[in-house]
Amino acid sequence: MIKARAFVAAFILLGIAALPLIVPVGAEQFSERAKKIGSQLNCMCRSCSMTAANCSHPGGEFSGPCPTAKGMLQEIDQRGAKGETDDQIIQAFVKEFGSTVYAEPPKSGFSLVAWVMPTAYLVVGALLVIFVISRWLKKNPSEVRAGSAPAKGVSPELLERARRLAEQETEE
Repeated sequence: MIKARAFVAAFILLGIAALPLIVPVGAEQFSERAKKIGSQLNCMCRSCSMTAANCSHPGGEFSGPCPTAKGMLQEIDQRGAKGETDDQIIQAFVKEFGSTVYAEPPKSGFSLVAWVMPTAYLVVGALLVIFVISRWLKKNPSEVRAGSAPAKGVSPELLERARRLAEQETEE
């Protein structure tokens, strides 16, 4: 009976301890617009690589956005209440933190390189593989055939001696 009570008490305590993991603390206090814009911006706490809307590393609390992400989301809400557009809000953060605040680089200017290079690497790599394979196929068609002329640098006597040794080994 005592073991059952201890088991139930431990189960209840475990459920209470796990509750903040199931329901993030503090995330529901921000508007959907703030979360949408915050998902386009990096959390600038410098200790995580998450977006401001999805920051979930332990800050001052057990779970939920760190104080920096909360401040960013609050600022987004305040700027939105003033009537600023999404672009104006994002540009204000870019002006404050620089282009590192972007969760993904913009598709313009020098940042366009980050979008183009993976495709360029894939195309160049595929062309390189095709080139190498075509060279292999064209290079040695005569050397592949059995009984063809010996390779350069190998004397016919040495080749004949190797064939005899191979025949002796296989007969034994």
